Amino acid sequence: MGTPDSDTDNPIVEQALSDGELHKSLLDHLEAGIYMVDRRRRILYWNRGAEQISGYPAQDVAGRFCQGDLLMHCDASGRGMCGKGCPLSTTMLDGKPREHTLFLRHRHGHRIPVHIESRPIYDSKGAIIGAVEVFQQLTVPAAILRRALEAHGCLDPLTKVANRCYGEFKLSQALEVMRSFGITFGWLAVELNDIEKLEHDYGHGLVDAAVKMMARTLDSNLGPLDSLTRWGRAEFRIEVHSCWGQGLDDLTEKLVVLARTSNLEWWGDPVHVTISIGGVMAEPGDSSESLEARAAGVLAKSPADRHDKADNNFLKLGDKRCLP
Repeated sequence: MGTPDSDTDNPIVEQALSDGELHKSLLDHLEAGIYMVDRRRRILYWNRGAEQISGYPAQDVAGRFCQGDLLMHCDASGRGMCGKGCPLSTTMLDGKPREHTLFLRHRHGHRIPVHIESRPIYDSKGAIIGAVEVFQQLTVPAAILRRALEAHGCLDPLTKVANRCYGEFKLSQALEVMRSFGITFGWLAVELNDIEKLEHDYGHGLVDAAVKMMARTLDSNLGPLDSLTRWGRAEFRIEVHSCWGQGLDDLTEKLVVLARTSNLEWWGDPVHVTISIGGVMAEPGDSSESLEARAAGVLAKSPADRHDKADNNFLKLGDKRCLP
C-alpha cells in the first residue's frame, strides 16, 4: 500500500464524502455492500447493504480498521487476505481495480461467499486517498426459500435447515430420481468435532451456538439444488445434486476449510470449531440405509483416509448424464 501520507488522510476523504450526501443516500439503498477506507484502511463509510450481508451495523465499524477482526476475508483454501493479499491495499498501491471471489466472516462467525470489487479513490489532483470495496453475496440465502416449509414442521427449530424427518424424505426422493433417470448425487456426512469437550468446557449453550453457526456456514456455501439436513445433535447430512459443477471432493475440502476459518465468540472468548466429513456417491442399487452406512463408514476413517478419491467420481457441468 505504500507509506500513508499522514493523519490528514481521514479528513480529506471525510470531506469528500460529506460533500456528497445525495450520493451517500443513494448508496445506502443499494443491496450490494459498499464501504470506503482511507490510506490506512480505516473504515469511513459503511452502507446498509454491508450491514445486511455482514451483520455488522455501521456504528460498530465506523473508525475501525478493515484489517482487524471484522470481515477477515479468506480464499477457498482458507488463506487470509488481510495482509499482503488485501485487495484494498494493492489497489491503493498501484491504482488498478480488482475483482475476487472470497469468503467473509459474518458477525455471527459463519463464512459466506462474496464477489468483491476494489477501486481506488482519487482527490482532485489525481492522488490516491483511499479505496472503495463493493461486495455481493453469491448465493441467495436458502432460508428464504425454505420459509414456507416451517409452517409444516419440516425445519429444525435451532438451525432452520431441514429436520431429519424431512431430510430422509428428500433422500428417498433423490434415490427414486436416480433409479428412474440415472441422475446420481453425492451424500456427505458431517460431524462437529470434540463436542463432548466443548460442552464440558463451555456448557450446552455453546454447543447449540456452534451447531447453529456451522449450519449457516454449510448452508451459505452449497449449490442452489443441494439440500442440508440436521441429522443429529451435532451432525448434518448434505445431498449434493449431480448437476452442480464442482467435484464432491473439492466441495468437501472447501467446507472443511470454511468451517475451520469460521469463528464463534462465547462470552468474549474466541472458540474454534472444526468438522469432519465423509462423502460418497450414490450408486445403482443404493437404499437410504446403504448410502448412509457407506458415508458413516468413510466418516469413521482417519482424516488422512476420509476422502476416498475413487468413491468421488462426481459429475461435472456438461457431463452427458447431467440435466441441461
